[in-house]
Amino acid sequence: MNASGIKALLLDLDDTLFDDSHATHQAFSAFIGPHAARFAESETELFRRWRACVDRHWRRFEACELTIEQQRHERLRDFLGLPHIAEDEAARLFQPYMDAYRRHRRLTPGAAGFLDATRRLIRIVVSNGGAEQQRAKLAHLGIAHHFRHVVTVEDAGAAKPDPRIFRHALALESLAPEHCLMVGDDPERDIEPARQLGMAACLVSHGSHAAVFQQLSEQLHTHEH
Repeated sequence: MNASGIKALLLDLDDTLFDDSHATHQAFSAFIGPHAARFAESETELFRRWRACVDRHWRRFEACELTIEQQRHERLRDFLGLPHIAEDEAARLFQPYMDAYRRHRRLTPGAAGFLDATRRLIRIVVSNGGAEQQRAKLAHLGIAHHFRHVVTVEDAGAAKPDPRIFRHALALESLAPEHCLMVGDDPERDIEPARQLGMAACLVSHGSHAAVFQQLSEQLHTHEH
């Protein structure tokens, strides 16, 4: 990465700056309690199946086939094997998950320091999450002020890895791809499409956040002038 030319950071949110894995595990534990008796599997096995349901219906949200609320209810129906649950009942059953998820929101290690260290740069969140939920996370975590824009599927009309969501983010500040660095945790959705557009890209993963953020902070600071 040629840090000397970087003017802007495009940043994924979930499992990049926000510890979504932690919140999701805690939320699932709160959700599964009332339903555990109907399953023979362990909680670990149930969580693996839950993640498969999430992935199935999240991809439908990314394709704009479902709203953010609908994909939540569809994954619940899928997981419980109850396809005909009404919307209001699905919302009621899903609420313990949402409540616990919100209680356990936290930053990934090193994220706060990284944001403080890169204040001179334009920062834009590029996320496949729902717009309202992602903005609420940023406000709750106390980092909303770091970002000029929050770009989501609803804003761009496309989800990562579709290049349109990246181009939408770049256009907001008239940025050239070669002057941008994309930071994310998903090789398919974040890293590869950013590189194909001509951006620098940096992958973070569970256990690596603090070290990667520190290294990036030092590289970008070294070339600040």
